[in-house]
Amino acid sequence: MTLSAEAEALTGEFWAAAARHELVRPVCRDCGRNFFTPQIACPQCLSENWSYERSSGRGRVYSATVVHKAATPDVPVPFRLGIVDLDEGWSMLTTFVDGPGGRLPAIGAPVEVTWVEQDGRTVPAFREIVP
Repeated sequence: MTLSAEAEALTGEFWAAAARHELVRPVCRDCGRNFFTPQIACPQCLSENWSYERSSGRGRVYSATVVHKAATPDVPVPFRLGIVDLDEGWSMLTTFVDGPGGRLPAIGAPVEVTWVEQDGRTVPAFREIVP
């Protein structure tokens, strides 16, 4: 996967952290808002004064589904997709891996980040924390 120069400038630090197996998110230095996906300006106060900060990589499942028809034919199906609310107060669209019995995690289930190789890049995914 190749990115345009503009996208690389905006997300390069995110992908560099992912390659080190560190999950980061943008945090506005002016209003303190955590947000994702990376944007030029904070969606709360429109400040361009933000930086990436490390995340614990832990959160809870907000939603989860199984995708049976991909947007493009080169994406293998089925796959498990959902939104995770991270402990620091931000949300991320992600895939779920390593579920017990291959099932989806329940809404509200605790999850943690893990890392998968996809299209030559290390990307975050989440797995359920099973006691």
